[in-house]
Formats: sequence, C-alpha cells, structure tokens
Amino acid sequence: MIKQTPVGSLPRSPKLQEAFNAFDDGNLKKTELDKLIDVEIKDVVTNYEKIEGNPIITTGEVEKPNFLTYFLEKGFIKLGKPNQKNRKGFTIEFEGHHAREMAVLQKEQTPFKFTHYGDEWLSTLKKYSKKPFKATVIAPSAVSLIYKDEISGYSKAQFIKDLVNECVSDVKKCIASGASEVGMDMTEATYAMKVDKTGKVLKDMVGLVDLVCDQLSPEDLNKVTLHTCFGADNFTNHNYSNFQDVYPALLKSKIKNFHLPFASLGEGNFEEVLKCIKDNLNGKFVYLGFVSHLAKDVETPKRVAERIELANGILGFTPGVSECCGYSPFCNDLTTTREWAFEKLRTRTEGAELAASKLGLN
Repeated sequence: MIKQTPVGSLPRSPKLQEAFNAFDDGNLKKTELDKLIDVEIKDVVTNYEKIEGNPIITTGEVEKPNFLTYFLEKGFIKLGKPNQKNRKGFTIEFEGHHAREMAVLQKEQTPFKFTHYGDEWLSTLKKYSKKPFKATVIAPSAVSLIYKDEISGYSKAQFIKDLVNECVSDVKKCIASGASEVGMDMTEATYAMKVDKTGKVLKDMVGLVDLVCDQLSPEDLNKVTLHTCFGADNFTNHNYSNFQDVYPALLKSKIKNFHLPFASLGEGNFEEVLKCIKDNLNGKFVYLGFVSHLAKDVETPKRVAERIELANGILGFTPGVSECCGYSPFCNDLTTTREWAFEKLRTRTEGAELAASKLGLN
C-alpha cells in the first residue's frame, strides 16, 4: 500500500457561500449557518465514502470561512483588488489577479487567544463516518502576521508566546478528538521568499513552527504533517518559482512529515524538484502532490501512477500521495466545484493503487 492523504479544503456549495456572506453581513443567525454546515459536512463525507480505496477523509474545511484566519471571531477575508494603497494588514497578492488582506490584531483583542479551533466540527464528521480522518490547523507563522504594529502593554514577545501556546492547543484538540493526522498549513512559506529574498523571514517562520514542535510529544508530532503550496485561490497562485529555496528550509524544521507540491510545478521541473527533496530530506517522510489543483482537466490514474513511479525511482522510496494544494481555501471562491474536486480525489486514489501494483507494494 502507498500512503495517501488529502490536503483538506473542498469547494463549498453556492448555497453555503451565500450563507457565509449573509452571516458576515449580519443577515443570518449563527444557528442557521451551522445547520447548513452540518448538511455540507454530511455531503462531503458521503462523497468521500464513495471513493473505493481512499484511506482518510476530512470535513472539507467547509465549516471555515477560510484556512488562514478561522481562529478569529468571524475570520472572513474578502476578495480585494491587487496593489491597493493604504492597506493596514499583511496582504497576499495573487499574481496581479486579486489580493487577500489579513486582519490586524487590536489592543482589545489581547491577550491573544483563538476563538475557534480546528476540532470544532470533527464531532459532526464522526457522526457521519467511521473512517480515519484528518484535521487541519494553521501554522503559527501565518498567525504571527496579524501582529503588525507595537501594541501598548502587549509586546510582540508576549504575543508570540501566547500564539505558540494557542497553536499547540489547536493541534492537541484535534488529536484528542481522534484525528489520525493533523495537517498544519504553512502556505505563507513560499510567499515569504517573495517578500524577503534573503530568507530571513522564512527562517523566522520555521523557528515559530519549531516552538510548537517543542511542546508536542513524539507521538503527537508524528501525527502532524506540514503543508505548503504556492497558493490556490480563484484558480491562481501567489508565487510559483522558489521550491529550491523553500523546500530545504522547511525540511530543516523539527517537523517529521511534510506535504509538498509536485505536479503543479510542471513536467519540465519534476526531476529537479525530486532531487532537491532527496538532497534535503534527512530521514523525514514526504507526501507529494501528484495531482495538480491548477489543472482544470482531471489527470488519468495512469498519469498519476507514472509520476509516483518517477518519484520512487529518484527518491529511492515511495512517497505519500496527495494533491498539490487545497481545492477551495476561501469560502468565497466560485471558480471550482465539489464534483470536480472529488474527481481529482478519485483519480489520485486510483493512480496510487495502480502505482502500488506496478511497484509490487500491494
């Protein structure tokens, strides 16, 4: 058998997206939104159950307004125009297409504490399925971006201490809820090199992840998979050229399991990507995205299997199999459908089974 894992997020239905917008505008009660989320999670689980051979499921993160700031009271991040002036929060530019601006921590929100955690809807998933499941949380490096200006009476150092404690709690809550795996999303790692080519920002971000690792038991740490990607929002990305810098930096962290993009980096780069990973792996385990989230056409199982065989030949072992990125990290992305995403998940599973047969791993 070849290990497999999903990234996490799946497209929300148009009805749920409308409900999120209404709730954000104050026109829908939380109880009504929760009813729709329950229905959505049931649909996600039902579709996962239909994929023969798929070993692990998620909620699809449909309960979250987005993967990046779900921990805030509401946590919504609206679509914005690129290169706007007078922004207050840290902003991610998506290749001149649009932008996402993060919230800025205010004094009245201190001391910092999560309002929502990654385990919040896992009981609903367990109500509809007995399969092993993966929970998802945000990396401390991403959360750190909300502290922009010095806050009187609440230093950056104290914020970091509170932040790390909250991220540790997020992971532990998910594991206590029965998660077989906890995916820690660090997509900002690739963006860090875009805003600071010296690598210092990325190094500091990895340091924050290591502080979380220091507070986890070896058993809990073995359940954490660190994921990065080059963005997946409205069928565009925020950065797409620096795996040579990012992958080695991440693989030096105290994390044991990684989840890295592969297929979306382009056929011409495959061997270079694999050699980069091999040279820096240092005994860590890696899942690779053998299915691209940016290719609208659904890959064939045969093509997925060929990519897995190539990786096996260069790495000297068979890596885990996944997609490159989540299919809908933000709740107001209408460019993809859940049906399309599940076709991608199905071809990933079938491709892994075909590769396992060819490699004699069944």
